[in-house]
Amino acid sequence: MKKWLVLILLCGWPLLCPAQSLEEVIRLAQDSAITAFQSRYEYEYAQAKHARFEALRKPQLQLDITPNYLHFVNDLSRYYVYTRDFDRFSTAAQLKLTQKVLGLGGEAYVGSQAIWSEYFARDNIERPRDFVAAPLVVGYQQSLMGYNPYRWEKTAEDQRLEAARKQHAYELHRIAEEATRRFFRLACAQGKVDMYERNKQNADTLYAIAREKASIAMVTLAELRSLELQRLNATNALISARNEEQLARESLLAYLRIDDSERFSQRLIVPHDTGELLMSDEEALQLALSNSPALEHRQLALTEARQQQEKARREAGVKLGVDLNVGMQQMSSRFVEAYAKPQFYMLGAVTVSVPILDHGAAKKGYAAASSWKAREEKALQEEERALGEDVRTTLENLRSHRQLLAQTAEAVTMADDVFQLMADDYANGLCDINTYSLAQNRRDNAYNQYLTALAAYWTTYYHLLTLTQHE
Repeated sequence: MKKWLVLILLCGWPLLCPAQSLEEVIRLAQDSAITAFQSRYEYEYAQAKHARFEALRKPQLQLDITPNYLHFVNDLSRYYVYTRDFDRFSTAAQLKLTQKVLGLGGEAYVGSQAIWSEYFARDNIERPRDFVAAPLVVGYQQSLMGYNPYRWEKTAEDQRLEAARKQHAYELHRIAEEATRRFFRLACAQGKVDMYERNKQNADTLYAIAREKASIAMVTLAELRSLELQRLNATNALISARNEEQLARESLLAYLRIDDSERFSQRLIVPHDTGELLMSDEEALQLALSNSPALEHRQLALTEARQQQEKARREAGVKLGVDLNVGMQQMSSRFVEAYAKPQFYMLGAVTVSVPILDHGAAKKGYAAASSWKAREEKALQEEERALGEDVRTTLENLRSHRQLLAQTAEAVTMADDVFQLMADDYANGLCDINTYSLAQNRRDNAYNQYLTALAAYWTTYYHLLTLTQHE
């Protein structure tokens, strides 16, 4: 009887049935979580926008056809000589090749144009049709000399794409972090179910043996009632643990978008080997600074603020713009003759704008742009400071959790040994039920602390991977 009782009391942890590992759960989450789809579509959107931006910086060839109808009405009361009662229908066709001059900030163009005009008179006066042809037009235009918007746009668009890439990688790591949190919530709940099932089995066995002993007056009524209470408490604790396990399973299934309610009914494969951290504090900080999407967004905002400041500075003084073009042009009543002897022409326009009285609007605009740039610089510095603090805190927590995990694992082993000794003593009548219950509670407490430390370590570990985007 004693050997059988000792074997019951010394039963080890239940064998786990392998079902899903943490890596498999993370892979499922990154493949099926709704945030993963949203992040991927946002990244694809950013890629498409950047590709469109790059395409627009290449030569653009476009054909424009503009039909036009004008109706002139003779007004006898005004004696306008040029007003007549007739209609005019015209069509202009223009083929134009444009190229942004990235080094200067303007646009060069070359093209050809033709205009056909037909008159329909109501005053019986015959008017010939007109053909205006410009076989060749070459020109360059720039609205604000000294300011190159293309250079700023290129820097901003590249940063915008890089921010989208980093944001997508960051979201995948956030998904892994959340999946890890829900994974260990279920793993801890399953561990507690195992523990309370074992406790209930022990309580049922002890209570059954005590009832047999009570029949021959070997167990007092108080001890029997204590075992009965312990049995009831073990049953209630097991019910609560199973409810918590079910909630944790549903939470994980919902996050993975899995409808199978029987999924993860088997025990999860919990990683126990923490290993060594493969990066130093300096490396972790550098990785976090170089891979942070928040910092990249701040860099983008600072670039745009600097662009507005540069533009406001150029507009605050004397503004200079140019529009130069040369080409060939001819007009005739016949289409062929309009192209027969085109005449060379050269046009040039230089726009100079001097602010004489604007009540300080230009200078105030520059001051506002400068203030906003200073604000973005401070925001970037604060973002860097907050990120560095988060990295340092995470590293400290990771080391602390790793040490605590080793200590709680040692405490579980020690508490299990103590419980085995108390179980052996109780089976041999060398200690009472209170001493045995105290040893069991200490073992349960040690195991709960181990599960908590295990979950804290791995969630902190994946949070560090989120910050550094380290694979």
